[in-house]
Amino acid sequence: MLLPLLCMLLGTPVSAAELTYSTEEESAMVVASGSNYFSKITPKLNSYNGNAAMATLSSGSCSGTNRNVTSVSVYCRVSSGSSRYTLYVMSPSGTVYSKNCGTSSTTYSITDFNNEDPYGSWVVAVKSNGMVSTVTATLKVNYHYN
Repeated sequence: MLLPLLCMLLGTPVSAAELTYSTEEESAMVVASGSNYFSKITPKLNSYNGNAAMATLSSGSCSGTNRNVTSVSVYCRVSSGSSRYTLYVMSPSGTVYSKNCGTSSTTYSITDFNNEDPYGSWVVAVKSNGMVSTVTATLKVNYHYN
């Protein structure tokens, strides 16, 4: 009994492992669930005169089989002299979030993707609302799995 449990824990990151037992009869069956995240950085996105600049970011492998996004944040580092811009984020399932942004670096918290599967390609784009906008974005996707 102890050896299979140790194997299960060693195969799952300790910080993400949560073991639950439904009843004593089911104590031999271990259900692993937890939470995890991935974080990706775009190259510099340079948008000129309203033309969009975008980057596709892969989630890489994601833990578990039944995955659900719990939160998404995007930190936008804006280069000095940049115009206001619109930020677009598209999830692997095609949901699009947009936000009109200023000229300061800041983090945007997004709940529009909650309960979607985080696995796949995410798109981050900026579109200048003036002459030029240069932004480097860091996408962080938190999710739960079991």
